[in-house]
Amino acid sequence: MPQQVRMWEITPENTLAEVTPSGISLEERLEDWLESDISMLDDNLLVIGRQVRTPFSGIIDLLCLDSAGDTVIVELKKGKTPREVTAQALDYASWVKDLSLERIKEIAAGYAKLGSSLEDAFASRFDRQLPDTLNLNHRSLIVAEQMDDSTERIVRYLSDLNVPVNIATVQHFKDSSGREMLAQVFLVEPEEAQTKFLVSSKRRTYSTAAEMSAMAVVQGVGEMYEKLRSDSPKPLKNSQNGKSSWRFYARLDGGNSAILTVDLGRSNRENGLAFRLNGNRLMKLLNLSVEILDGILPKAVEKMLPADWQGATEAEIAAWQGRQGYFRTSAEVDKFIAGLRAAVGQ
Repeated sequence: MPQQVRMWEITPENTLAEVTPSGISLEERLEDWLESDISMLDDNLLVIGRQVRTPFSGIIDLLCLDSAGDTVIVELKKGKTPREVTAQALDYASWVKDLSLERIKEIAAGYAKLGSSLEDAFASRFDRQLPDTLNLNHRSLIVAEQMDDSTERIVRYLSDLNVPVNIATVQHFKDSSGREMLAQVFLVEPEEAQTKFLVSSKRRTYSTAAEMSAMAVVQGVGEMYEKLRSDSPKPLKNSQNGKSSWRFYARLDGGNSAILTVDLGRSNRENGLAFRLNGNRLMKLLNLSVEILDGILPKAVEKMLPADWQGATEAEIAAWQGRQGYFRTSAEVDKFIAGLRAAVGQ
């Protein structure tokens, strides 16, 4: 059954006067509002494109990324029939699910209101670096001023099958003084939708900074972990958490490149703090030689195959210098950090 939102104004006489809904043009006005402040739908979104054309003549109203780097389609109902709006949302999703990192960057580059590169906009919006892999998952939000029984029934059925689609009903109100207000309600509660989304998700969840620190302590590498994470100099200050690992990123070749991965899942008190290093990128970033690189690393390290580093470029593979191993003592961490600081003059 379509959900109805009712609002009341509290008058100076301390009585209630109902504020009646007033129709708005979903063709333009609501789309403008959503573009300017997408948080009215979800405060975990970044708009990266408006009126995005698909190869089959469709036009997606708003295309977004969430903080995990997954794509989110926002589609306004705009008077479509139940079959039209749901079919269109699924049709767009079938195209969006295969968008590559390069294509997503192209779409974002053509969106003037982003105001910067996708990497910078993402970091500014979510306070974390753009993931190496985007669009492992996708979901759709249908937005309407009113929703009919048929559309709600179809979308709820799809949601029960873990198809990532939801409806947001947005209603416009104007009180006696002329002030305008919007009210929004979801067909499927966001918490319920998120749970279903995670059940079918291919993307690993991210641990918080506090959870990562606690994990390091449990694994017996807490002191080394905190030193490496807090004392490493710029430009190796940017980091991104995984479920049980984290990566240092740096600005390189016009993008954010992963340099060092620390794996708490493989770390333990006996072996130490496990790491994998893209030596090519670190040497290029800090103008280091292979000799200096190996001189600041622990002695008991192994060469890492390029296949073990996701996203290694052909140029890197041709002269591959990957390293993996363990920091076994705090002194080894101190030596590595001191070498980095010397290279950047800090």
